[in-house]
Amino acid sequence: MITAEDAKLVEALKRWKMFPEGETAPAGSDVAVIRRGLPEGTGDVAWMPDANTYCLVSIRERGADRKCIGLPAQRKPRGYVNVGRAAPHGLSVQGGPTQMWLTVSVVENTDGPFTYSAGTPQHATPLQEGTVRFPSGRTMTFLTYEFPEATSIPHDAEICSPDRTVCFQAFEATARGE
Repeated sequence: MITAEDAKLVEALKRWKMFPEGETAPAGSDVAVIRRGLPEGTGDVAWMPDANTYCLVSIRERGADRKCIGLPAQRKPRGYVNVGRAAPHGLSVQGGPTQMWLTVSVVENTDGPFTYSAGTPQHATPLQEGTVRFPSGRTMTFLTYEFPEATSIPHDAEICSPDRTVCFQAFEATARGE
């Protein structure tokens, strides 16, 4: 169920006109709100335009950014993980707040909630999780976490499912990259 705040994010997705001619914005029911920001109506959303691609849009007051990431066509039906590369998340202004780096990871057909295995690493934010279930039965869980620029984080930090059947390095991008 989409909340009023989530509906504002979905509307902002359409308003920013981030889709090439002939491509329409996804229906609200196909979008996972994976991070809510301030002011209301800003944040990060994700969806899958097809079975092997997921798209992310970061919506801010002054702009929006869209990128789509291809997943391998052949992958484990349960527990496949794609760890994205960290990307700047906001604007760094001299004397202003430190810029945060956002990582978005995807876990397929495995239930959460996911957590850092040894507690939240120093300087990293807690995990935020958004899950989308598609009519095909596929479930994609999008995990987001941030860390401030120019800080030392433990690159061996793990994220795990509750039963530890799926664990992965939180800050080590998938070999294929994005």
